[in-house]
Amino acid sequence: MADNRVIHVLLIVGGGFHDFDLVRLELLTLLRENPRIRTTCTNDWRDIAALEQADMVIAYTTNIFPDADGLAALRRFLDRGGRWLAIHGASAYIEFKGPQVEIGGIKLPGLTDTPDRQPDYMDLLGCRFVSHLAPQEIVVESVSDHEIVRGLEPFAVVDEPYILEIRGDCEVLLSSRYTGEAPGYVKGPWLEDLPRPQALLHRQGKGEALFLAPGHCIGPYDLRPFIDELPAHPGPWANPTYRELLRRAIRWGTGAPVLA
Repeated sequence: MADNRVIHVLLIVGGGFHDFDLVRLELLTLLRENPRIRTTCTNDWRDIAALEQADMVIAYTTNIFPDADGLAALRRFLDRGGRWLAIHGASAYIEFKGPQVEIGGIKLPGLTDTPDRQPDYMDLLGCRFVSHLAPQEIVVESVSDHEIVRGLEPFAVVDEPYILEIRGDCEVLLSSRYTGEAPGYVKGPWLEDLPRPQALLHRQGKGEALFLAPGHCIGPYDLRPFIDELPAHPGPWANPTYRELLRRAIRWGTGAPVLA
């Protein structure tokens, strides 16, 4: 008999400094490829009832974190076997450390700092954002035989090259290499030529969290009030290999054959 069960996905998209409308639309378009998926959309972690019902959670956020009740619900979700896809800024807590600075015409209230103020959340995710280099093209390649990345050819994207702190036992799936300054950040420069994780898998209870670092995109007005307008950039969202990676992540998260 055909499997016609409904799959519940909680999609959390919100925060600042990114084109969240573009991301929401792209993710909903990919989710719609499976007619059994029903998606609840929100911009924070407050819908605990939806989290309790979810088979998969997808988060594309910046500075949006669950409160104590939400964090406990997220832990229960993972412990019971739920799968969480966190993209780009979902690993980031940021605050500004004065005095005011101007970087490329963008007036910030201070340098961007990333203190470890959400340790329990980061421990569940398996990593924490520390800093990033100036946006540039990076080449991302598979370093694992996990089915999410198996057989993927190296691909180039224009993104914010992330520096991550790994938390706990994680399997790195994608990697890149880069060195350079970190304009506007407290932490940097990053001058050691090291492999830099771009996707990693962290197991928690019966569940797993998958973090994907590439995913930056910006609209013309998304950095107000720091700058009135700037050139829009979609980042990797139109890249066919990146979209295939997201498709595989959604299949992984919803229990479908990943290499369909």
